[in-house]
Amino acid sequence: MSSLLHSRRVCLISSLRRNVRDCAFTSSSSVSRIVNLGFLVTRRRTVCSVSQVKSENLEKQTQCLESFTVSYLVDSCGLSLESAKSNSRFVKLVSSKKPDSVLALFKDHGFTTDQITSVIKSFPRVLSLSPEDVISPKLMFFNSIGFSTFDTAKMISSCPKMLSYSLTKRLIPCYDSLKSILVEEENVVKCLKRGYRCFSFKITHCVSPRVSILRELGVPDKSIKWLVQASPFTFFSLERRFNELLNRVCSYGFDPKKAGFVHAMVAFDCTSESTMERKLKLFQRFGWSKEDFVAAIMRFPNCAMVSDEKILYTMEYLVNNIGLQARDIVARPVVLGLSMEKRIKPRNQVISLLLSKGLVKKEDINYFTILKLKSSEFMDKFVLKHQNEMPQLLQTLTSM
Repeated sequence: MSSLLHSRRVCLISSLRRNVRDCAFTSSSSVSRIVNLGFLVTRRRTVCSVSQVKSENLEKQTQCLESFTVSYLVDSCGLSLESAKSNSRFVKLVSSKKPDSVLALFKDHGFTTDQITSVIKSFPRVLSLSPEDVISPKLMFFNSIGFSTFDTAKMISSCPKMLSYSLTKRLIPCYDSLKSILVEEENVVKCLKRGYRCFSFKITHCVSPRVSILRELGVPDKSIKWLVQASPFTFFSLERRFNELLNRVCSYGFDPKKAGFVHAMVAFDCTSESTMERKLKLFQRFGWSKEDFVAAIMRFPNCAMVSDEKILYTMEYLVNNIGLQARDIVARPVVLGLSMEKRIKPRNQVISLLLSKGLVKKEDINYFTILKLKSSEFMDKFVLKHQNEMPQLLQTLTSM
């Protein structure tokens, strides 16, 4: 009995010892896990803290740059606060050294304060361009081809982005392409003054094809030169638009060999087909047929660009006040482009006064000829000649 009890006691003690060891092992492992987890958490917090600090520093630096940029745009460039905030998205200024040099360069080349403000407002990134390597060579180029400092300042303030164009790949090739058509430097400068945006077009590849097309149609070189110089945007329009324009002009029956062909190209380039249809309906109110309208367009293509209000005002006055026949205007549509207040009305009043006093005869009066006379010729023939008999004639002209 005592032996049995002893054996049970030994087994119980052994079991208890095993449990204690297992418990100790488990506790040690748990503690280790807890310690490791704590290290990871601590490490993650440290990494997060460093990342957060870097992010906060970057944000502060960005805010600092934005604040400096906005202040500079307002204080040194003349932009409003609202405009400065908006434009600060496109340029970030670290210091005032480079932008100060850019502003000084503009002033040295004759730019006014308003022009400089206009340039910065339209193209703020110009402040980050190198004055010596990028801006100055282009200003010198414009001067070398015949632009005065006034012309250059006016051109740059109107289209400041051209300062970002490559001098060797864009500006010089554009100039050379125009010169190949216009020949004289003076004509090239006139063309560029009319169309500053020519420099923004990649025109070198389309000059020869356009000239070839026009020559094949029979357009003389003289007319081609006029078209390029008078309306470079028409000549350098997109290929599809250019071809459509030629088709429209040809469909009206214009003779390519005559100057009216290129004049029609310019007029039609500014007038859609739907607008032409609307103008036809206006003239039909006065009894014109479609053939009359086409004939008038052929004689005076620019009448397609006369506003609807001007057409109605002029036609009604010529027909109702002067007494001309609407169909007669078809043969002389140029009168539609004359000023009502400066030419048509005052000259009609002078002729009416002379007729009322019998100083001229109605059968000797041709209103179309009178309206086409130069001012000096009209004064000599109808005003100065009769000013002793009717001193109010001069007052009639000066009061208008």
